[in-house]
Amino acid sequence: MKVFTQIKRLVFLLAFFMIGLVSSSSGQAAVPFSDISSNHWAYTSINWAYTNKMISGYSNGTFGPKRTLTEAEFLVMLTRYDCSGSVWPKTQAGDLHWAASPYAYAKSKHFPLNGYNDAKLRDKPVTRGQVARIVAAFHGFDLNEYHAVQYMYINQLSSGKTGIKNFADYGADESLNRAEAAVFLHRLAKQGKCEMKGLNTSPSGKDNSKYPLPADFLPEGTVTFPDSEDETPPSGESPAGDSRLQAADIEKRTLIANGIDSTFITLSLKDCYGNPISYDESLSFQASSKSGGMISNEEYYEHEYWTEEPYYLAASSSAYVQTDGPDVTVKVTAPALTTGKNDTISLQAAAGTSANERMACYRTPVTVDLSYVPKAELQVSSSQSKIAANGNSMTYVTAKIVKPGGQIISDYNGQVRFYSAKGALLSASNVSFSNGLASAWVTSLSSSSPVEDTVYAELVQMDSRYQAVNSEIKSAKHSTPILYDPGLSTVEGCAREDLEVAFIIDSSGSMKRSDPDRLRVSKSQELLTVLKPSWNITTHFNNRGMHLYGSDRSWTTASNSLFNVFQSGGTNIADGMDEAFSRFTAGTRKVAILVTDGKSNKQQVLNQIAEAKRQGITVYTVGLGSKEQLNETLLQQVAQETGGRYFHVEKSSEISTAYQTILSELSCGELYLGCSPSGTVFASPSLRLTEDTFYMDTFIDEGCSEVERVIVRFHAADGDVDYDLIYRGQRYFALKKDRSEIDPLSLEDEGTFLAFDKDGNLIGRRTIPIILK
Repeated sequence: MKVFTQIKRLVFLLAFFMIGLVSSSSGQAAVPFSDISSNHWAYTSINWAYTNKMISGYSNGTFGPKRTLTEAEFLVMLTRYDCSGSVWPKTQAGDLHWAASPYAYAKSKHFPLNGYNDAKLRDKPVTRGQVARIVAAFHGFDLNEYHAVQYMYINQLSSGKTGIKNFADYGADESLNRAEAAVFLHRLAKQGKCEMKGLNTSPSGKDNSKYPLPADFLPEGTVTFPDSEDETPPSGESPAGDSRLQAADIEKRTLIANGIDSTFITLSLKDCYGNPISYDESLSFQASSKSGGMISNEEYYEHEYWTEEPYYLAASSSAYVQTDGPDVTVKVTAPALTTGKNDTISLQAAAGTSANERMACYRTPVTVDLSYVPKAELQVSSSQSKIAANGNSMTYVTAKIVKPGGQIISDYNGQVRFYSAKGALLSASNVSFSNGLASAWVTSLSSSSPVEDTVYAELVQMDSRYQAVNSEIKSAKHSTPILYDPGLSTVEGCAREDLEVAFIIDSSGSMKRSDPDRLRVSKSQELLTVLKPSWNITTHFNNRGMHLYGSDRSWTTASNSLFNVFQSGGTNIADGMDEAFSRFTAGTRKVAILVTDGKSNKQQVLNQIAEAKRQGITVYTVGLGSKEQLNETLLQQVAQETGGRYFHVEKSSEISTAYQTILSELSCGELYLGCSPSGTVFASPSLRLTEDTFYMDTFIDEGCSEVERVIVRFHAADGDVDYDLIYRGQRYFALKKDRSEIDPLSLEDEGTFLAFDKDGNLIGRRTIPIILK
């Protein structure tokens, strides 16, 4: 059947190609319809559909391009186009409708049709909105009408009535006419995909999140309802049937048993009555491993002398953790083993939490299963994971070969090749092992914005004495990340007024995962060092706001106090704001910088906005992490109503750009209101590689109207490869390529989005990994 399908598809595409040659060379209409001339707007598509027997005319010799198409007629056209070779099921007993067989086939594919049980509805006009859902289902996507229309735009199956490309412009409620149907199918054919995939279950819109709606896409006042609680959780993996969980996000379930490999586990809890838990709340749980996994306790504690470095408890097989509202996050590191082992991570309410009637059901632990697999590895590390982006700073990269369990092979006789995904200079490429180690210096790139690089190592000369080790190492990639950070700077000679600056830093438990390198701390310290404000306030918050030091308000004291920012507990943004605002004095320009990765009580935050306005405090807000976990609307409101600006920073390495923009405003009064040269230009960029297609797409941030061009750059063995994305409207750029074109290029496993203005100036850069679907 598979061979037959491939032959059928090849013949279909070849016929399509030959038809195009004939019709373009003859200049004469191939269709025998008196009402379709060669200058009709849909002539080419009607010619294609007629020639390929997708559609026919009427007995009087006309085509009727404006005549509405029924649901049954459109379905029949679609089944004629289908080249999947699927076996059609039997029709329902007693179904004598002329399209009974196509309906039986469509039902087996769970197509969103109205006429399954009522034959009268089959002969009613099909709407353009319904067609969008049917076409999406044809390709295997379960979308509601809004998201299906966006699917049609993104895949160039429709351009709308006027090119605005919002929901109203598509005309979802209008009936589809015969000319439009021919155009839709012709555009499908140009993409070369004629297999009808269909859906696995009844349509419910469960794939809506794959095609997010741009701003202003829906008519003003449109209300969209959230998916029911029976649907797949909004993110992460399924909570495996535990009714106490909203969702479970396990970074990876299988770890290399080397004492180094680790995973984050985040569970979103409900109380024992099925009610949500407030983000302001923090509950105590005990996390434990059954098989020797090490659970990191990354809860920082203040010293009696706050100028010292903070300390934290060493990892052990059991630790107490605090929830960040409903979310509890633990980091588990695999033990070093020479034989494989399965593990169970248990999270059980601590005594104080389980005494609470709402949480009593957590006396029975929630469990997550992990596996530890011993493997030989080529381990790669760097002496510094972050260096200055000045073109001359250096870091030392080392590779070592270890046996399963982590023991170094000290007598390995071979060579390793180092290379940089971003083209950074290395002191050597092919390096021989000496005492089990191979090393090279990496020189930083020169950049005005942060650059995330990956330095790879691969064996180029193997030691024949270690065949099993060689085989395992050659089948995997080995790398270490390096961040080139330009640092913060200001223009010399800028005259500015005295400032009183408050830092309000999120210390909630989710920061373990959102900011594992504590860059929100080091960058705040750097900002203080460069800005040197006269008066300073440093606070942090989890489920309560906390002041970080005593009465000395110098910038050096403030910088040192930030060491004591920890990461444990809930998220009470308002209490953190209140703690800072209550310590401002009169007579200076007042500025607050709020950094958070979560949500909080809205009304309490609104009250603090009023207090900031009363005191004349300008608040800059930085939302760290995915847009789904943030209350962006609230953070934007805080900034807008107090005269500041909101920054979305998806990864903590990009905090630098937000802080540089704030620094320019505070030191020289130069707040740039358009795009800044950073990843904040891009909203939800995506690189997705499926079995046969490579998708590249991104939305542009609402404040970046000057973006005229977006390219995606990949590093390959033979040099950089650039792809120009096509503007689809609604701040959306996209391109897709056949995998057969991509695979021979041997691209690295990440790509860089670059945004340019009309003059060709680079105004945005963002590197993300390629996701395999």
